Amino acid sequence: MAVSIADRLDSLSGLFAAGLAPSGTKDPFGQRRAAIGLIQELIGWDLDFDLANGLALAASNQPVPTPTETQAACLDFITGRMRSYLIEVEGFRYDVVDAVLAVQQRNPAGVSRAVRALSERVSQPDWSTILPAYARCVRITREFKEQFIIHPDQFVETAEKELFDAVMKATEAPRKTGSVDEFFNVFIPMIPVINKFFDAVLVMAENPAVRSNRLGLLQKVAALAADVADFSKLEGF
Repeated sequence: MAVSIADRLDSLSGLFAAGLAPSGTKDPFGQRRAAIGLIQELIGWDLDFDLANGLALAASNQPVPTPTETQAACLDFITGRMRSYLIEVEGFRYDVVDAVLAVQQRNPAGVSRAVRALSERVSQPDWSTILPAYARCVRITREFKEQFIIHPDQFVETAEKELFDAVMKATEAPRKTGSVDEFFNVFIPMIPVINKFFDAVLVMAENPAVRSNRLGLLQKVAALAADVADFSKLEGF
């Protein structure tokens, strides 16, 4: 398995470095097959493996220069094959696959686990209450590049304090990186608190300090899924 993975990474990295990446339907060196084989092996063995690190290691042993942008293009190529495999072969929904790949594309086994778990979650009856609660936190904060600092001593409403306590509890809970189930385990109990916050609080308050405090709270909620998936790519977001 180790030799097989190394061989495929070496072939893909070297051919991209030499300017021989596939174009259109032309793939004389079988790079699509190599990428699919790499993906299937890592998923089949459920082996956590960082493709970007693997490509960087393979690049360091090439007889030709392999700049970081070439490695990124190779990773994008592998990601494209992974997307096709999960949608066309495994039969998963395109939006679920895209949501997970946006965050976890470097680890095919992690992608596979997350896609399966998220596919199960979106089919549940309570999904219509889960996604909107998370989406409200993201929509109102995503236009801001600044990361707002939370000052608990400046809370005005009880709902702010309750959301802060819930966010801190969720943030401090032990979770495995990329785990869909463990994200929802900490997020779902927060939903009543999130809904209460939006009912009781005007997020875009006139007072700049109050407004930034509230935006900071919602940024914290949105960040809980940062290593899991980009839920904005899901249907109904």
